[in-house]
Amino acid sequence: MAKPVFTAKSQTIHKVEYDEKEKKMTIEFRSGNVYRYSEVPPRLWKVFQLYIEVEGSAGSFFNEYIKNQFPSEKIHDAGAPDD
Repeated sequence: MAKPVFTAKSQTIHKVEYDEKEKKMTIEFRSGNVYRYSEVPPRLWKVFQLYIEVEGSAGSFFNEYIKNQFPSEKIHDAGAPDD
């Protein structure tokens, strides 16, 4: 798995990780919810990293190029009670 990218300037996204072998992107939102997106091409991950580095809005990139574009699953619900 690639080194996680923390998005200090994003109001929505806290951390993004990518598994190039599995083509899965895991996004931790500031709300505490975590989603995993499947079938994300490595090229898109590289562009996302560059976008974050040049101070682009991680949330805007996510909304435009990732959200509703790839299969996803919620892997942590911050609002759910712990067992």
